[in-house]
Amino acid sequence: MHKSIMFALINNGTRVFEFYESVQSYSGEDVFLKLVKYGIIPFLLLAVIFFVITLLINHYISLDILKRKKSVLDATDNILTQLLFPRGGLDQMKIAVEVFKFNVPYKKKWCKKLIMERILLMKQDFQLDSSTLFNIYKLFGFEKVTYDLLRNKRWHKRSLGILHLQFMHDISKKKELDLLLKEKNWQVKSNALIALVSFSPERFGILANYEEPLNKADEIKLLDIIYHSTPKMPKKTAMLLKSKNTSIVILGIKLLVLYKAKLSMHQINNLIRLSNFRIRKEAIKAVGKLKLTEANDILISQYRIEQHKKVKISILISLKKIGDEKTLEFLKTLIVSERDEDIKFKIVESILNLKPILFEGKNHSDIFYSEEIQSMARHVKDPLLV
Repeated sequence: MHKSIMFALINNGTRVFEFYESVQSYSGEDVFLKLVKYGIIPFLLLAVIFFVITLLINHYISLDILKRKKSVLDATDNILTQLLFPRGGLDQMKIAVEVFKFNVPYKKKWCKKLIMERILLMKQDFQLDSSTLFNIYKLFGFEKVTYDLLRNKRWHKRSLGILHLQFMHDISKKKELDLLLKEKNWQVKSNALIALVSFSPERFGILANYEEPLNKADEIKLLDIIYHSTPKMPKKTAMLLKSKNTSIVILGIKLLVLYKAKLSMHQINNLIRLSNFRIRKEAIKAVGKLKLTEANDILISQYRIEQHKKVKISILISLKKIGDEKTLEFLKTLIVSERDEDIKFKIVESILNLKPILFEGKNHSDIFYSEEIQSMARHVKDPLLV
């Protein structure tokens, strides 16, 4: 027994020694070459083959998807053309839609989304009125999809539902939109406001009572919606000036400028005397844009008590457009006492616009003789001057 164990140990030890000797017989370079030949190269070859096969499969799948989408789009265009120019009544239109649904993979989400987007884009392509578009939309049952989106927990889904209502001018869901105005998410709230203003007959009442601040993008959208939907200035525009919301008052002022409406002296005085500097600034800019020369004295008076630099600059820009001899005398005294370079530059610009001869040759007085004032005048005349 002991002999057999000893013999096995000796035999195993001999084999280990022989393996060690065989490994030692290879140099480091030989080991590396064998590793590259039998390990790395086969692995890389398999990886390349796998990558090429994957690429070919993805390409085939992409072509198949594109082919299916094109087929659905062509079928959608055909059915929409039939619905736009129907030969029969409502029942025949419903049958045509059901046949269409049977011939396309209508139950697939991507297919429904594609058809829905096509219908919404159709409004822009064909300049359709909202009632025609909404009727087609309902034939496909998409109004249920829109209403489900409005109840979705995710804000971007609710926003998408609001966008659909806006496209459709679906006034039946006004109550839902009114509730969305009280949403915590500002994007949903903003989209609901824009949708309501776009199709609600009470748009100015909605705006006047809106309490949240508007961002620049929303302001532009609202101005565009109101201006393009009503070619003449709406009678209720002035009610926006009485809103407690700064953003809405500013929107009202911009609308008056957009329609080139005249602000009364009472309105100008009230807006410029307000404590909110953003409203003051916008009202002052409106005076210049509308060239309300009768507000010249109000602007001069306001400048004397104004504390905000940006508002002061707005006053000078407007005075440049509406000023008279009294304005010139005011600016002459101002240019001597003003220490702020930005404001002084605007003073020089205003004087140059009202009476450029004051800076020319022998005509200029001692007030305009300093190198600083002359340098500013040169830069006003040539902004690219170094």
